Amino acid sequence: MNWAKTLKTISNSIYIVGVVIVLCLGTISLFGSNETIDTTAMIPFTWKEQAFIWLALGTIPMLLACMAVYKFNAIKDKTQKKRNFIFIFFPGFICSACALFVIGVIIVGMINTLGI
Repeated sequence: MNWAKTLKTISNSIYIVGVVIVLCLGTISLFGSNETIDTTAMIPFTWKEQAFIWLALGTIPMLLACMAVYKFNAIKDKTQKKRNFIFIFFPGFICSACALFVIGVIIVGMINTLGI
């Protein structure tokens, strides 16, 4: 059994599932409903906010999948390295931007709480 080919197939499959999830959540985050999901919840999130939070939570798995695809498909050895790098890591960059925004909101909230 060729382990390299098996790992390449598994990493590509996980990456494709991750890309589809990022596309769906990104679409919901941009064009979703402003209707609250559960009106009796302590913090009633809308569909847009919940999709944005799930994008932020998926940052680490998506970046790991991007790195696996980059490594196992030997993108470094092919032509158009920069273009391929950007296309492969674009879903990871989207998730990272969401995570950084959430972290920034938390930090600003903490600063405002302290009254600085």
